[in-house]
Amino acid sequence: MIPDVRSAWRQNWLGSLQELADFNLQKRAWLNPNNTNPHYSYVEYVACYFDDLRLASRDSYSGVVDEGLLTPAEASAAAEFHARFDAYVDLRHSDPEVILADPKWLEVVEAARAAQARLLVLLDDDAEKAILTRRSPYAISAAS
Repeated sequence: MIPDVRSAWRQNWLGSLQELADFNLQKRAWLNPNNTNPHYSYVEYVACYFDDLRLASRDSYSGVVDEGLLTPAEASAAAEFHARFDAYVDLRHSDPEVILADPKWLEVVEAARAAQARLLVLLDDDAEKAILTRRSPYAISAAS
């Protein structure tokens, strides 16, 4: 695995998990009429996580572990979240207000938060921990 490719993939994965765990960001960005960044929408969160990270298949974490992008422990830490999110996508709505009020979506968000907590124990890199736990400048802009 080329280190730069691995690093970029992990940054995107950790950033995606942070956004999926941050209900307040979702609420503020998805419902913000002044948000001009198309990334900050439910549809884009789905696309970024499943398509851009190549996690669309049910055994996708095994594939990225085999590629050396994640450790088995990291994949295990996020597995429950992945399963909940994958199941939710099958029930997808297009209206952000409906999604944000859906108890099933709140379960996805809670699973993402639990994955964050488990991953923080596993990560050694402070930069990766920051990506996993802090809003990006783009997220801050989309939510304001």
